[in-house]
Amino acid sequence: MVTAAKRRAIEEDAEQRRPELAEQIATAVLLPVDVARRVLPENGLPVYLGIGVLALVDLIDWPVAVAAGLGYYVLKRWRSPQSATTGR
Repeated sequence: MVTAAKRRAIEEDAEQRRPELAEQIATAVLLPVDVARRVLPENGLPVYLGIGVLALVDLIDWPVAVAAGLGYYVLKRWRSPQSATTGR
């Protein structure tokens, strides 16, 4: 049987762990974005030219090319709230 004191202790412990858990989940979810930002070139010209060539020879449709280009632009410019506060 769980007493009221034990229940409070368990709830307080769970409340203290929530920010840690949320931070771990956010790190895990954003890991692919961080990896992509490291792997893709800083200069976007080769990426944009490659996407344009793929669309020009009809390997991908123009709307897909535009979405890919916008996605690359956002990926390279986006900063996570954590990196914005730490100055990374």
